[in-house]
Amino acid sequence: MSTLAQVRLVILQYAGDFREAYNLLAESGKQEYFSHQYTINSSIEIGRQIDEVIHFCCKTSSEYSELLEPGLRAVGGNLDPYKEPRRLLKLLEEQKPTHLVVHFPLVAAFKWAKQNNVKVIGLFADSFQGSGLSAKLRNFRLSSTLNNEAVHLVANHGLSACHSLKNIGVKPSKVIPWDFPYEITPKDFAPKKLGKAAIDNKNIVYVGRIVQTKGVNDALNALVELKQSGITPNLTLIGKGDLDWFKAEINRLGLNDQVTLVGGLSHDQVLTKMRWADIVLVPSRHAYPEGLPLTIYEALTVRTPLIVSDHPMFLGKFELGRDVLMFPEKDVAALARCIETLLTNAELYQTLSLNSADAWARLQLPVKWHQLIDQWISDTPDSRRWLFKHSLERCSYQQQQLSSSRLQPILTSS
Repeated sequence: MSTLAQVRLVILQYAGDFREAYNLLAESGKQEYFSHQYTINSSIEIGRQIDEVIHFCCKTSSEYSELLEPGLRAVGGNLDPYKEPRRLLKLLEEQKPTHLVVHFPLVAAFKWAKQNNVKVIGLFADSFQGSGLSAKLRNFRLSSTLNNEAVHLVANHGLSACHSLKNIGVKPSKVIPWDFPYEITPKDFAPKKLGKAAIDNKNIVYVGRIVQTKGVNDALNALVELKQSGITPNLTLIGKGDLDWFKAEINRLGLNDQVTLVGGLSHDQVLTKMRWADIVLVPSRHAYPEGLPLTIYEALTVRTPLIVSDHPMFLGKFELGRDVLMFPEKDVAALARCIETLLTNAELYQTLSLNSADAWARLQLPVKWHQLIDQWISDTPDSRRWLFKHSLERCSYQQQQLSSSRLQPILTSS
């Protein structure tokens, strides 16, 4: 990307705190989430070639605007963008952007950009589904907004998430699948075998938002189901969210001796815990707007066998019983059977770990976060051709869906 001094790029995020992530990395060299260091370094590089990159995070604990270094600014809104759109748009206007990247599906932000002649793209990590009337109306409003010529492109994390945009009516010529670059890969870890320790000493790890729609309740109730059969593996819950509510729920279910609620950890600690664990669990309910969670990539990276729900964004990604085990969302009994099977079947366990590298490789995509922004800002004939070449309409790397006939009996409802 050539130097574009008059470009002021605002990257609008729903949650997180860019200033906090920047300071943590500068002071300790650590990152809370895998993508923080990459995003920060990419933003610094982009900021050297334009007037300023501004990371505007809505749901911060305070309102602030701070220049982190030349060309890179962090803004905290301390607001809910869906409940306080006028306040958000006022703060957004104060940044005087020429270009706007919207990281979540806020229609008001796209309309504001159009009204103020600000160039805008969507760069999501969400799925878009729902069959109810309210969901259909919401998705129609969103797709109509995104299809407007004022929105140059709409990227989404992973192919399935991109297809969900297409399914709600967004033009596939505008939709681009994207991913992060990964420095740590499955080649850095040896495949695992099921340890000889008793099943009661086995360890399950969950990493993500500690909320009900991520299926954390289902994981707890699966432990209750197993406990009735005398099987008591341990569960470590890592992440932020409704911690007080879940502490009470763990106590109510009598799982204090089995469940550890640790809150947030740095990314290197998360990888260590996932490698240490016997199972990584991703029990997301369909209601949660998953793209393709990084927890899945990371579990495959460290070669720890995965149990996942049948969330629409996970379907067709894996050969079940070879790459992962899968259970129907909310089906506590099926989840319990998956856990018991994986912790008692050494051959199956080794198979999942051995095949994790191939499963990880199939998820990789060529377009990265910084490339999308670079090419879009450049806005040359070559960059426009590059973006269109990687659109959902044109991309040649779309993966074939794996046959649902490969579902194993242990993965279905009883």
